[in-house]
Amino acid sequence: MAVRSWITELVGGLRPWQRGVLVVSLCTLALSLWFAAGNTDRYLNGQTAVTEGYVYCESDWSCRGEWTLADGSWGQGSIDGLNWYHDEEAIDNIPLFGGRDWAVTDRETLLRHALAEYTVALAGAALITLIAWRRSKRNQDPHASIWA
Repeated sequence: MAVRSWITELVGGLRPWQRGVLVVSLCTLALSLWFAAGNTDRYLNGQTAVTEGYVYCESDWSCRGEWTLADGSWGQGSIDGLNWYHDEEAIDNIPLFGGRDWAVTDRETLLRHALAEYTVALAGAALITLIAWRRSKRNQDPHASIWA
């Protein structure tokens, strides 16, 4: 019950517009968790793959192509991590890690991105909560110490 009373005290001390900002800020951080969960799922459930046929890359290193997955199924779509940007490359057997509609050249980038996104979400939630707590205390008693 201590957590519930702490949350009630926190939210109760905020002005209505501050409550709205708190909710919007925390919901925005949920997007980071959504992307982190997606990268974690890809890291755990992807397969090794190799390219088949043409791989098309635009000038911003955004590449698309087709690949064969380890289970024999096909995939096609975006390929992240290729470091060249020619109009078309007819190179087969570029090693990838992917699924049916995504692929990366290095599986570890998925893990690094997921860890960064989890870190941003946790640090952001802590910072937002600290700011809201200080605002709540200041609104309840303008002369009280905001660090108490």
